[in-house]
Amino acid sequence: MRSSRIGSLLMAGVGVAHLVPATAVVSRRRVEGLYDVDARDRNVELLLRHRATFFGLVGAALLAGAVHPPYRLPALLAGVLSLGSFVGLVEAAGPANEELTRIVRVDVGLLGALAGAAALTR
Repeated sequence: MRSSRIGSLLMAGVGVAHLVPATAVVSRRRVEGLYDVDARDRNVELLLRHRATFFGLVGAALLAGAVHPPYRLPALLAGVLSLGSFVGLVEAAGPANEELTRIVRVDVGLLGALAGAAALTR
């Protein structure tokens, strides 16, 4: 029981971490502040703000999975795909700015937390 609770807390923590970039949906300034990018191009801004919407959805799914076991597996898969795809894209693209490199490091840690959550909540 205790290990399951720890797994749920790990999952909830990753869910909360996904809600931070979801705040970029509100403004271009927030996008630029989170990623240290220039989003003056309206199309780039809209794409990044739309991306923020998906972070909110994944974060909400992870929080739901943390408290409702039937949602756990789909939420874990969504979280792993969200984090892993970004890490893979950055690695494949080559050098990134300092902020994106920091985000990759955080995402690798969050992937570890999801692995722990998966192992502890079986």
